[in-house]
Amino acid sequence: MNLYPMIGIAGSINKDEDSHSVPRSYMRALRNSGAIPVMLSYDMEGEALESCLDRLDGILLAGGNDVDPALYGEAPVQALGEVNPPRDAFEMRLVHAAVARKMPIFGICRGIQSLNVALGGKLWQDLPSQFRTADGQPPILHSQTARGYHQTHSVTAVEGTMLHTIEKDLCFRVNSFHHEAVWVPAPGMRVCAYAQDGVIEAIEHTELPFCMGVQWHPELFFDRDVHSSVLFDSFVAAAGKYQQAKA
Repeated sequence: MNLYPMIGIAGSINKDEDSHSVPRSYMRALRNSGAIPVMLSYDMEGEALESCLDRLDGILLAGGNDVDPALYGEAPVQALGEVNPPRDAFEMRLVHAAVARKMPIFGICRGIQSLNVALGGKLWQDLPSQFRTADGQPPILHSQTARGYHQTHSVTAVEGTMLHTIEKDLCFRVNSFHHEAVWVPAPGMRVCAYAQDGVIEAIEHTELPFCMGVQWHPELFFDRDVHSSVLFDSFVAAAGKYQQAKA
């Protein structure tokens, strides 16, 4: 009997730290690709976290608030948004535990940032005030005002990367809702896509079967854009292989 791979989602926790949530779009995108999504509790650690991971076949790190710059040795800049220490601490534990198992990981928006920091990388805390292009110009608009299913700028995949293999096209358009971004990729991670201004838009692990983060939100238009749906299809396929290997 073929079982659906089960994907654990690290979602958001509110400012008062008394409520967890996961937008339905993540759930729908995973279900569309053949997975069962479940929301994870941030209170898990130690044996409880390991026991939970025993039952899972993949981890999705969802979007949300900014990552605390203290985690990568930087002082906060003026434009840093809201941070949430319990969420940061949990996602650091989660990534380390999942990587140790070679479990598939997919990070989206904040998720790429959290993944990068957990593995030893650094972030731009605020692109408008910190980032400049190679010729000294400010970045393009990375926090769009249009609705999520509108694609407002293009990204270019790096030839020969797993992302390029998945997407097939080198250049495609994405949506954009962020002001932080990967600055220094973590050891073991390589850049696999850039925006036209040079901002890093995707990273992937060079040794793990599927460990990838993208800066855009493919869950918001998975049902109308093949470049989005294939990301979830590939992630869920990797989770399925992981599930079979466990069995």
